Amino acid sequence: MWRLLVVCLLLGTLEAVDRQNFKTCDQSSFCKRHRAVTSPTGYEVVQDSIKINDTGLHALIKNKDTTLKLTIVTLQDSTVRVLIDENEGALRKRYQPLEALVEREPKQQKVKKTKEEASVTKILTTDGNRVVLQHKPFRVDFYVKDKIVSSINAKETLHFEAFKKKVLLTDREKGFWEETWKDIKDTKPHGSSSVGVDIAFVGAKHVFGIPEHAESYSLRDTKAYEPYRLYNLDVFEYETNSPMALYGSIPYLVGVHQKRSVGALWLNAAETWVDIDPTTADKGGLTKEVLDAETKPRQVPQHNARFYSESGLIDVFITLGPQPNDIFRQLAALTGVTPLPPAFALGYHQSRWNYKDQKDVKEVHEGFVKNDIPLDVLWLDIEHTDKKAYFTFDKDNFAKPEEMIKDLSEQNRKLVTIVDPHIKKDSKYYIYKEAKKLKYLVKDAKDAIYEGNCWPGDSTYIDFLNPKARKWWSDQFAFDKYKGTSKDVHIWNDMNEPSVFNGPEITMHKDAKHHDGFEHRDVHNVYGFHQHSSTFEGLKARSNNEVRPFVLSRSFFTGSQRTAAVWTGDNKADWAHLKQSIPMLLSLSTAGLPFVGADVGGFFGNPDEELLVRWYQAGAFQPFFRGHSHQDTKRREPWLFAANTTDAIRNAIKTRYAFIPYWYTLFYEHAKTGKPVMRPFWMEFIEDEPSWDEDRQWMVGNGLLVKPVLEEKAKELSIYLPGKRQVWYDWETHKARPSPGAVQIPAELNTIGLYHRGGTIIPKLSEVKLTTKENHEQPITLYIAVNQKGDFANGTIYLDDGESYSYEKGDYAYWGFTFKREHDYLHTITNKNLDKNGKFDSDVYIDKIVIRGAKFYPRNAHIFLDDFSPEDLDFEFNRENFVMEIANPGAFVTREFRIDLHS
Repeated sequence: MWRLLVVCLLLGTLEAVDRQNFKTCDQSSFCKRHRAVTSPTGYEVVQDSIKINDTGLHALIKNKDTTLKLTIVTLQDSTVRVLIDENEGALRKRYQPLEALVEREPKQQKVKKTKEEASVTKILTTDGNRVVLQHKPFRVDFYVKDKIVSSINAKETLHFEAFKKKVLLTDREKGFWEETWKDIKDTKPHGSSSVGVDIAFVGAKHVFGIPEHAESYSLRDTKAYEPYRLYNLDVFEYETNSPMALYGSIPYLVGVHQKRSVGALWLNAAETWVDIDPTTADKGGLTKEVLDAETKPRQVPQHNARFYSESGLIDVFITLGPQPNDIFRQLAALTGVTPLPPAFALGYHQSRWNYKDQKDVKEVHEGFVKNDIPLDVLWLDIEHTDKKAYFTFDKDNFAKPEEMIKDLSEQNRKLVTIVDPHIKKDSKYYIYKEAKKLKYLVKDAKDAIYEGNCWPGDSTYIDFLNPKARKWWSDQFAFDKYKGTSKDVHIWNDMNEPSVFNGPEITMHKDAKHHDGFEHRDVHNVYGFHQHSSTFEGLKARSNNEVRPFVLSRSFFTGSQRTAAVWTGDNKADWAHLKQSIPMLLSLSTAGLPFVGADVGGFFGNPDEELLVRWYQAGAFQPFFRGHSHQDTKRREPWLFAANTTDAIRNAIKTRYAFIPYWYTLFYEHAKTGKPVMRPFWMEFIEDEPSWDEDRQWMVGNGLLVKPVLEEKAKELSIYLPGKRQVWYDWETHKARPSPGAVQIPAELNTIGLYHRGGTIIPKLSEVKLTTKENHEQPITLYIAVNQKGDFANGTIYLDDGESYSYEKGDYAYWGFTFKREHDYLHTITNKNLDKNGKFDSDVYIDKIVIRGAKFYPRNAHIFLDDFSPEDLDFEFNRENFVMEIANPGAFVTREFRIDLHS
């Protein structure tokens, strides 16, 4: 029966997602109740309950029905935490997903000053910010440099359903004690325990974040629309331009203002809905706080975000910036960064559901070599296993996995295998047998082992909320347990929302039971987080913490960036999904998850050759670069198409590899600063308000602007160049363009809009080999884009061995390059060691330097090396495009030099 169910599901979704399989807010009783709260809920501070301490305060707040416990804590680096929980004596403990944080208890910071008055209590932080607790009505306001930037409960919508003893059902409590969805009953043995409140972003013209949704980057007004839903779900061929829930959830929002950007993290792992209300500050409770001699509240934009979660407590972190770089650093301090990935992970990945057998894998591998197309990783989907039993290989089709892996490894390539969280119910299957014996499986509402249908048929599910189960899972990746694997095998965690084909909304029943007595409703959005984190730890441990793991996960939560890359799931081979991938990836990057990508070409359906080429061109400039497709699609290896199509795909992949020194450096810098690799315009050009909501273009780091062709049969590509007093250089022609402004270029088959930002220096491989390993010590070309004034540019490069943790012991190099006008007749190019703790001495040398915007008409050039005796350099200078090229300067990246350019 289950096989028929799976086939029906797949066939149905090949047309489009069946929207009726997934709830709307009106079909979710707690969402409906919260949205019905339109008048003030009447909470106020209990006056004599306020207790001030070194880092904040505690108090009680109450309305006519409920008394709650309030905690305000000031944290390091302009961050404030606000917690609202039930008062002492609650019937049940509420779940907090503290594992999502870098530290379960983030470092607190002593306050500078506090002042308790009759109607307010004020906290002055060490960073110079203010937190003001309004007593009646209850509200928490946040100030940066005496300007209010955010407020909790400004709309007085705080609604908190405390646990209570079960009573007779009434109409008012419909859905409170039990709920049925498509004939599946949610027993709700503890009743409803939902929480919700509004958060204002004062001055914000846009709010961004709360992935994952197939929506615009700038979040839309939901007053007359469905709220955004955060509930990890397996959604085949999802709709575009929809707020419906997808595979992962990061409940983090950023409100953007030219001078004072603010972030808010809603730390709750239960089903969550978010309403967005763009308004102005004169509408609501903040009029007086905004009003001053120069500002009228109706002139101040404001976005109100209203969060409702089915269970858990209210735990909000406000990151006060004030600048974009501050926002990303503050979020990273709370939820972490992506550790430096192995270099191969930045190369091209080739996948399919499924490569049939070892012969198929070998032929695909040889095809890339024969056709001179770079490749670093081949992937195996579920069919490689022994009848969908993970940690195994099919005894017939993959009888000798060691030989297959050895063949790939000898040519510097890796293998990724899939390991999903559902466990085949089979008494002969060692994983099931052991997990059952150790009681590491999720239970149902009646305390029996929870069972559901997934790829193996009858399946059970590991209880990843149990720390012992997580450790056991990690141990399964040891080489003596996952037989046939080696250090060159990495892991893909799919279906980990978790997907349950016969469950409500194709996921686990909410009344299923996890470790420590929590229901699945409490922990749903963090389930996949715990799986991929355990997988990462297992891969790291199997090599004695020597080899950096690569893990891809479909499900994610805040903090997932610490152990996984993610992709946008089961997209479709059409132009709409290509376009949609960009705002989806920008939203993920904004929410702290930088290692992201989309299935190139679309998972479902067969792209025509034009669409496939355009998707490769876009994917080449996105952090995770993988081609992947459904088993019912036509084969898509790049050489199976017309010659010009293959050439264009090869060119896109080689372009990706050429920029890997830049990508690798950006990932290193992300790990230090929290700044994303794929960036929205507002992060780099906060002064250029019209560019903030741009979601058809993006930045790679601070130096590359990318605009792919996104329209079928496009004759021309229009590109917006953001920023004020900036200059941009067309990567191919070197032609300079001032900004802000737009340019149009012909949309030829190999066209991708690529512009180099003036004032930056980008390292690029001079020649591309077929793997990242082979490219590891290849010479580079330095591309210098001179700023608008013509006097400066700088850039960086990071180097290490690309695969081990030796860099943590100082085996790395981080160097900076600077172009500078010393005076009217002399310009210099220098390099400098930016981190003297790095001891990595590389043989990578610079075999060419290209200077864009060289308006100084050079007469001669020479270089000073270690002995500081000048050597003449050959160069060419193009007076039309002001481009100077220096060939063979003889300089090494990790050894100091100075080049003098005399004019």
